[in-house]
Amino acid sequence: MKLFLRIVALLPVVLLASFSNAQLATHVDPFLGASGGGNVFPGPVVPFGEIKPGPDMAAPAGHDPNAGWNATDNIRGFSQTHVSGTGGGAKYGNILVMPTTGAPAPLDAGSPRADERASAGLYSVTLARYNIDVDITAARRSAIYRFRYPKGAPASLLFDVTHILVSGAKQNEDQRLTGCEVRILSPTEIEGSTSVTNGWNKQLTSYTVYFYARLSTPATSWGTWLNDQLTPGSKSAHAESGSNSGAWLTFSVTGDHPVLMKIGISFVSIAQARQNLAAEIPGFNFDAVHAAALAQWDKALGKVELKGETPEQAQIFYTALYHTMLMPTDRTGENPLWKSTEPYYDDYYAIWDIFRTSSPLLLLIAPERETQIVRALVDLYRHEGWLPDARSGNFNGRTQGGSNAEFILTDAFVKGVKGVDWKTALAAEMHDAEVSPADHFKEGRGGLDDWHNLGYVSIEGSDRPASVDMEYAANDFEIALLAKGLGDTADYRKYLERSANWKKLWDPDFSEGGFTGFIRPRHRDGTWLTPFTAMMSGSWAGDTFYEGNSWTYSTFVPQDVAGMIEKSGGPETFVRRLDAFFDVPGRYDVGNEPGFLAPYLYIWAGRPDKTDARVHQIIAASYRAGPNGLPGNDDSGAMSSWYVFGQIGIFPNAGQDVYLIGSPAYPQITLHLAGGKDFVIEARNFSSDNIYVTAATLNGKPLDRAWLRHPEIAAGGRLVLTMANAPSQWAGHNPPPSTPAP
Repeated sequence: MKLFLRIVALLPVVLLASFSNAQLATHVDPFLGASGGGNVFPGPVVPFGEIKPGPDMAAPAGHDPNAGWNATDNIRGFSQTHVSGTGGGAKYGNILVMPTTGAPAPLDAGSPRADERASAGLYSVTLARYNIDVDITAARRSAIYRFRYPKGAPASLLFDVTHILVSGAKQNEDQRLTGCEVRILSPTEIEGSTSVTNGWNKQLTSYTVYFYARLSTPATSWGTWLNDQLTPGSKSAHAESGSNSGAWLTFSVTGDHPVLMKIGISFVSIAQARQNLAAEIPGFNFDAVHAAALAQWDKALGKVELKGETPEQAQIFYTALYHTMLMPTDRTGENPLWKSTEPYYDDYYAIWDIFRTSSPLLLLIAPERETQIVRALVDLYRHEGWLPDARSGNFNGRTQGGSNAEFILTDAFVKGVKGVDWKTALAAEMHDAEVSPADHFKEGRGGLDDWHNLGYVSIEGSDRPASVDMEYAANDFEIALLAKGLGDTADYRKYLERSANWKKLWDPDFSEGGFTGFIRPRHRDGTWLTPFTAMMSGSWAGDTFYEGNSWTYSTFVPQDVAGMIEKSGGPETFVRRLDAFFDVPGRYDVGNEPGFLAPYLYIWAGRPDKTDARVHQIIAASYRAGPNGLPGNDDSGAMSSWYVFGQIGIFPNAGQDVYLIGSPAYPQITLHLAGGKDFVIEARNFSSDNIYVTAATLNGKPLDRAWLRHPEIAAGGRLVLTMANAPSQWAGHNPPPSTPAP
């Protein structure tokens, strides 16, 4: 299999283009974006899988810990739970296993690595210290490991039930062990659990990960440890906070046969972990489990079919698509908090990141999955009283901006998703808008008194007042759309009016860089923040904007782009302003989500050609193959999904049923949609120089607008874009919809 993957990477474009969807998973490089701040998880996983087994490094200091992996440090072992693409403090890294040779030394077991490789559903490495080859593949809630020990040396397998990822410098976000246990049931069976609190979302309760493991080779001896005290022959151990504990099994390796270990996990009980393993991996057929994982990825990735791509383009594109399906995590049947017939998803890490492009992408290519996610969010509200902005370890937190679950719910509604309790969904959205939470770090909206009474969030009212204010306005527009769709005219008008509150932070007299009018924080008495520059930015407490500056947030009015253009001085001035935004270093940050829509705003100003050029420029400068291939934290697939839309030539205005038409990166893209429908995007006269759309037809009829409605895509059809190396006047006088408040 490894030789086959290496051969595939060298095949010519013509042969690659003839491959069926059954081989798309071979394009995936799980290490793409694992370094350079991308922080993606490189271990094996199935789409939205609960178990994410992979390597954790021995020295987390100086490295973002969330994926467990970094390029330089020794491998400490392989834990079963991770998140992907995130920044900030740590989460998970539970139930670490580590094969060793010689006498067991659990406090000194790390090893340099050699020949490290990864592909969809498979991770492999040689532990150079021990000359042990390790292969890992995964199902949804269970994994199987293959260890090839050197002949003749004592072979052991350590189970560290106290291991967790820690955040190094960010001590206030470190996870904390609250308890654990491990039991050796027989020479081939071991079980246990670990309970942990705090972490990135500052969890106040503990989450517990239970496990049950079986081995293909009986152990000849065993033992447990507590801190530095090893107890050979012991079959059980437990520990509390601040301790290090686990168990080991030792084997006699005399032939060429590997030792196989399969492990099931659960967030409910050991018994359920055992059931999960029995249902998913009944035997020890490693290759069969890997083949099943590949089949799942082939099916998922096959929803988007490219024609005319180069091998490097195929790798970057299908890896990006793969990244969008790692989180949130499908834990249906694994909810320890309440019983429900609804789906349950965890690790929204965070909705602030995924609402803009990841969720709209899933609605196009995996609507059944996104429907489950939406239903799970509504059920969360039923049982906990709030929609999350972020959630991990069965606990809400940390809210990064507005209450952006509104975008995910309304986006699904306006695009025709069925099977959701939309009445309860509207109640959930309105609850966010009307009820002040006890802790706005955990859920809901901070500064609601200001929002209700002043019409804006003041500096005294909340952290990051300017950026959360802009998001609250956009969130309220989403509530208005859902209310309107459900026939609630009064609430439609109420929230539509509130969606215009962004104008109350627009300072029409402030100038910077030759342009006048910017979003500027205000005090509760109405005075503007002074001193102030449009370059002010930050990340959390005391900052005026979150992960963006006023140049960025002065373009974030997705509910009323036309009104924003008018306040900016009209279309021509706005185009020049956008050029200055992108061209002056430090103003635009491709690595943060608030600017995702910005390159497409030219279309509202009558210059879709500028969007064509700008998106090509950003992608060429910021996305590439290799471990440093992403421009910032992938954030649960957010950066990757932005890239996917930029490559296929359409882009969503999230929370509405509108897509902007851009410039495709391939001669032809086919979206395989629900109901057996196909939507084909064809770029005629395609070449690397011909980046401008100069004419278009939709299903054979001329199209003089650079935008589409969702039903036009969902019904299937063919969008033909005529490409050239110079712009034309196409679609310059038919802007996308923009809904101002009454």
